[in-house]
Amino acid sequence: MPTRDQFSDEALFNALMASTADSIYFKDPECRYVRASKKMATDLGYEDPAGIIGKTDVDLFGLEFGLETRRDEIRVMETDRSLIGTIESVLLPGGRHTWALTTKLPMHDKDGNVIGLMGITREINEIRQVEMALQHLATHDSLTDLPNRYLMIDRLTQLLARARGSNVPFALLFMDIDGFKAINDARGHEFGDVLLKTVAQRLTKNVRHGDTVARMGGDEFVVVLDMVSQLREADAVARHIGLALAKAITVQRHRVHVTASIGIAFFPDNGADADTLLKSADYAMYLAKRDGGNRYVICPAGEPVPGVVAARH
Repeated sequence: MPTRDQFSDEALFNALMASTADSIYFKDPECRYVRASKKMATDLGYEDPAGIIGKTDVDLFGLEFGLETRRDEIRVMETDRSLIGTIESVLLPGGRHTWALTTKLPMHDKDGNVIGLMGITREINEIRQVEMALQHLATHDSLTDLPNRYLMIDRLTQLLARARGSNVPFALLFMDIDGFKAINDARGHEFGDVLLKTVAQRLTKNVRHGDTVARMGGDEFVVVLDMVSQLREADAVARHIGLALAKAITVQRHRVHVTASIGIAFFPDNGADADTLLKSADYAMYLAKRDGGNRYVICPAGEPVPGVVAARH
């Protein structure tokens, strides 16, 4: 029959520290470890929690992370206020990266004075992965995995804010595939989807590092060219895109040749906000398609852009 000693506070505490799936630890006022759970020791590569005692987060996790946690812990002890549910990105020894949810609580002596703190850290890798997957789905096109309209507008807005401050121009390319509707209707949607994914791959391979390629929907794509100092830089990208798309694409054992109509708008000549720039590039693309397609057109500077562009297919 179990004895009272087997259920003493000390025995129960030791059992908890040895078997809990969370990292539990206690620190002194200098943020040095005075006790740690078996789980924490194992994660840090120690056979026994005693190897952690006396160390700080700087010793265990490096200077940047260690100083950050020290600031938080000093604040917890100085203010006597808990820090609940902080999400941390932790690099463990051996290069394993983990996401954790951490709570830190001030510890008191019998007179109520703060003498240290207790921390409880739980890995949330699966939850974090689901969150990141959902965020990716919300900001990327499900077919091509390119940034979608929402993410493209966000990046364009950030670029506009930077460009206004530095007065550095940039360009926006609006393009669609010539005759895509006819191909899609003749070959079927599965054929069209494979064609769109191939086009997306060729676009990303033929722009500069730092540029953004996004799918707006259907067969429409936008390329945001960061820091275009000269007109010929945008010309060069448009030409590269045209040449890349001109190479035959094999889909379901059928060879297909596609071309694109591309409209180019510049900040600030064709607009100083995202909506105006998109409309300007869209209008220039309409002009390219009206003139037969398979070409690019630069939006005329200083001309009013129609609010609605006619159907292009």
